[in-house]
Amino acid sequence: MVVTEYLADLRAAYMAELVVHGGLRSPSLLRAFAAVPRERFLPPGPWIVEAADGGFYATEDCDPGRILHAVGVAIDTSRDLVSANPARIARMIEAAGIVPGETVLHVGAGLGYFSAVMAELVGPAGRVIAAEIDPDLAALARSNLASRGNVEMTGDALACSPPPLDVVFVSAGITVVPKPWTDALVVGGRMILPLTGSLNGGFLFRFEKMSADWIDVRAQSFVRYYPCIGTRDDAAVAAVDKAIADPRGPSVRGLRLDRHDPDPDCWLHGDGWCLTTRSSPAGLAEEVGMESHPDQRLCA
Repeated sequence: MVVTEYLADLRAAYMAELVVHGGLRSPSLLRAFAAVPRERFLPPGPWIVEAADGGFYATEDCDPGRILHAVGVAIDTSRDLVSANPARIARMIEAAGIVPGETVLHVGAGLGYFSAVMAELVGPAGRVIAAEIDPDLAALARSNLASRGNVEMTGDALACSPPPLDVVFVSAGITVVPKPWTDALVVGGRMILPLTGSLNGGFLFRFEKMSADWIDVRAQSFVRYYPCIGTRDDAAVAAVDKAIADPRGPSVRGLRLDRHDPDPDCWLHGDGWCLTTRSSPAGLAEEVGMESHPDQRLCA
């Protein structure tokens, strides 16, 4: 009984930290975090915890009170791989606006903690496709998520044909905007995506599919992310570095998926896609021609 009360107090304090450090306003998101025991989705303690100055320190013991805070926890220090600060990720999940019954693709599921939180948000009528390409992490995530009937695991998020998606949530830094993901988004669908360069830093963008012809884009913050395997070649990283140096990043307003020559509105011009500062689809409707994804198969 004493242990149960202690854990309940810890979780209540943890929720309060998420509110203070993340500025959260969504009661449903706080309930989702409260329902998922973070300590069960981490390596066994003692843990290596991220300090306020960006360094790391070892906890004294395995008390869950050491990690039920707005702090990152190391998964693999040799790779600088961290289970991110939940206040920061919670803020991004809140921006995605996930509601019951939706279908979410979570790219970079890691050990499955944030996939489990999203599974709480979509509820039994929804589903989360948790994609993790690292086989060791994927095996642990699959075990951690095994009891959740509304979560399915997959490997490479670019190697499968997703069903129609309400949300794509990317937890690794990429250098491109993958067309299979934007195609799979339904009208009204949202995508949270970090575009990062050579130092793994860059802009976090929120995409919203306004119509078959236009995806609205807004920069959310400047972030640093572990790089996403399979989405980063030297040329693409160099292009993102150049774009990050362009001060118009916060002024990006849309995603073009038509092939066109670079123009003054282009901020990051890719192969068949472009992040543009143009704020209206006017004049692009006939050019862009985005279509809903016709493939109804599951990721596997």
